Amino acid sequence: MHKTVGMRRAGSVAAAVMVLALAGCGGDGGGAGGMFGGGDVGKTIVSGNAASRSAVDVNPDVFRQDVPCPAIEVEDGGYIVMKSQRGKDDDPRALQYQANLEKWARKCRREGGEVKMTLGVSGRVTPGPAWEGGEIFLPIRATFVSLEDDADTKRGPKPTVLTVPVTLGAGAPAEQWALVEQNLVVPQGGSVKLEIALDDGRNRRQ
Repeated sequence: MHKTVGMRRAGSVAAAVMVLALAGCGGDGGGAGGMFGGGDVGKTIVSGNAASRSAVDVNPDVFRQDVPCPAIEVEDGGYIVMKSQRGKDDDPRALQYQANLEKWARKCRREGGEVKMTLGVSGRVTPGPAWEGGEIFLPIRATFVSLEDDADTKRGPKPTVLTVPVTLGAGAPAEQWALVEQNLVVPQGGSVKLEIALDDGRNRRQ
């Protein structure tokens, strides 16, 4: 499943106002402490470029746990993606950009007969020597994985791939990006965790 987030409730990426509120939820908030300004997370929209927004300390109540929520883990190797020109992965001069996953948080709610998770994720993207400027679409993979002992139940639903657009100029400083996805359906009938990763398209779960 693929979703592009970043133009929700906005005519363009540039018009999107990022008011994402992320807090460390117990041991599951990535990075050091909170990051962005508070607000009603149910009304947030997403922008890939967060650096130009006003960043203030987060209100921890925004991601307060009203419903038990699966833990979040980052997949092995899922913190970073380096994109180079085709066929030149070993040439540092051919690096187009490097994207990093830095912080994350989640909150769950009951809606009808389902438990739904609001996931907040953020990071940075840095241009490389070969980047000529333009828009990057960063894919972020979210996969529910069973914690049950039965190996047949390890794999949950197919991964959801969320795409964040980031505008990055040639030679520009690193840009912050952020997203909020509000409708991840938590599988029921057993304990699960949510694994997240920057998706380079090569080691994608099936």
